[in-house]
Amino acid sequence: MHQIKTIAYIRMGVTLRGRDATRPVPSGSVYLVRISDISQDGKLKNDEFIRIEPNEPINEDLFLRPGDVLFPNRGTRTTALAYRLELPHTLAGAQFFVLRPDIGRVLPEYLAWFLRTEEAARYFEGRRKGTYIQIIQRSDLAEMEMPVPPLKVQQKIVEAASLAVEERILSNRLAILKWKLTKGLLSKAAVSTQVHDSATYNFTVNKG
Repeated sequence: MHQIKTIAYIRMGVTLRGRDATRPVPSGSVYLVRISDISQDGKLKNDEFIRIEPNEPINEDLFLRPGDVLFPNRGTRTTALAYRLELPHTLAGAQFFVLRPDIGRVLPEYLAWFLRTEEAARYFEGRRKGTYIQIIQRSDLAEMEMPVPPLKVQQKIVEAASLAVEERILSNRLAILKWKLTKGLLSKAAVSTQVHDSATYNFTVNKG
């Protein structure tokens, strides 16, 4: 078991000063990733982030690099994303921790996967602080222990986890399609029964 601080550099996301610092600007020079852009499964809901125009110069080291792991530090969701886009000048706001793993020891996707596990959720559940907005402290993330198997094993775990997510998504889609099909068949059956009953009634009346 290794503490996360021994296998990844951890920093806060960028705090943008000014009342309108995160206001969307269509022609803005900087992209901003928000918590709402990341699904519970650690996927990007879209790759078209909002653009902003910061009120101050941004240090180049603060822009995201492929392989950085984004982990929300507030709220009750426990999710994480291994960022892989080549989009220039992209920032993660102060609501994130940005982890830059030692890729010689841990895969970004593996680190993100572990931070999404139930084990991680239980760990953070007892450490969140705050009444209205619950916050995870950097020290709690840094001192969290996680298994670090060989890179080949990490890759297999990541692939298996990805397949499990795809299977669940397909199962949900199949369930919805079955429900729609069943609903359609029942509606047709109801209409057919109504037409049959009406025809039978008309035949009886005419015969009488």
